[in-house]
Amino acid sequence: MKTKRKKTIFYLIDGARHDVMKSLLDAGELPNIQKEILSRGTFRKATSCFPSTTGPAYLPPLLGCFPGTANITGIRWFDKKEFRRKRFGKNAMRSYCGTEAAYFNSDMPVDRPTLHELLGETYNIFSMITRSIPASRDLAKKGKSLLYLKAHYLFQHHPVDLAAHGHLMRSLDKNPDFVFAVLPCVDWNSHVYHPHHEETIKSYKFMDYSVGEVVKKLKARGEWEDTLLLLTSDHGLTQTHTHFDLAAYFSARGLRALQYPIVFKVRPKSAVMISGNSFGAVHLLNHSGDEVLCGQALKKAIGEDTLEDLIQQPAVDFIAWRGSDQDYFIGSKKGTARIVKRPKGLTYHPLTGDPFGLGEIEKPLDNQAALAATFESDYPDGLVQIVQLFSSRRAGDLVVSAANGFDLRDNWEYPEHKGSHGSLHKDHIHVPLIYNQKGWDDRPARTTDIFNSILKWMGKPTILNSDGYALC
Repeated sequence: MKTKRKKTIFYLIDGARHDVMKSLLDAGELPNIQKEILSRGTFRKATSCFPSTTGPAYLPPLLGCFPGTANITGIRWFDKKEFRRKRFGKNAMRSYCGTEAAYFNSDMPVDRPTLHELLGETYNIFSMITRSIPASRDLAKKGKSLLYLKAHYLFQHHPVDLAAHGHLMRSLDKNPDFVFAVLPCVDWNSHVYHPHHEETIKSYKFMDYSVGEVVKKLKARGEWEDTLLLLTSDHGLTQTHTHFDLAAYFSARGLRALQYPIVFKVRPKSAVMISGNSFGAVHLLNHSGDEVLCGQALKKAIGEDTLEDLIQQPAVDFIAWRGSDQDYFIGSKKGTARIVKRPKGLTYHPLTGDPFGLGEIEKPLDNQAALAATFESDYPDGLVQIVQLFSSRRAGDLVVSAANGFDLRDNWEYPEHKGSHGSLHKDHIHVPLIYNQKGWDDRPARTTDIFNSILKWMGKPTILNSDGYALC
């Protein structure tokens, strides 16, 4: 006789915007989510992470940590210290957009267990986080490469979501503890068309169809009442009208840039790593050491005229850099501000202006108070996200966040991106958070909170070193 036990079905709708989902729900265009989930559950928004990009933004819900604390600071990253030690060593640089995606699991911190490693019989569908999952439970592994190639080059996106749904339905026959299913087509259609295009909306509607079929099957199996069904995203997107190639910019300013896929450049003066096309990490190589540059050392290496010129570029929303290991500077067309890491939390101080629009914050805010203070701003969780990112040297000497409508990569980008993400702006950081439960903690939430919430729902101990909390 089948034993009933709690289970979790987790939909990661890659690239789903919370406001698009809300408008579709209000218009009655997602009837299954409305009827089966929200009639007994909750729709809210949460914050993702910086950079808000596929791969690194899967870490918060599955490992409970941010990209900086996981040392995976983008879909592409560079490590100056490793580069100086052994230029073509395995850990000098990475792009998860190609064959190096195979390194993602070994790049994750070994002391951070994933939900798959904590929850018993678990199944993965189309996520790149597969550490410790037996091949028999990585359901979409076979055939994934061909499906993804056709999707990328031939724009055959829907077959991937269709395959994900088929694997998800079959996984329910195995009475799983946990299923993590990625539906990537909202993201892909948003890039190829734009986030509000009819092809993108069709992907939202297919997701709704999938939810309806999954709930129907769970009810037929008598398992619905013991199931947590949760949907969220890794990032939002905005429509892109202008490309600004950040690597080409630095090369033109005398800082010859190494970038993917051209990583064999002779005597590079900088390395520029782009994620989601709206986030750029800049590593300066025009100095003899392997250290991360801070404060005046950074300004000397990049040149204060270049720093100011970069800030004034229409494509640039803001730039950020370290003053030391305890303070960080934000520069934009609105002026410069300083974030200070103090024993009791974070403070924010406008200097020549207020890039984040927060005003003076003199009283130190812990991580949760910092989220609450910034949640409805243009840069939700901005203070914590800057600090977590710069905790890793792979974040670079300088970080660039693109203005909406622009991105930071032009050369080598096929197909042309007409929608982009990766920045710290609310349109990229805010994501939907939907689950078939009521009464959970209603404080502002991060996707890192999903990790401990699922553990608690499943009756497992929560993880103290997680960057998130339990909402339930």
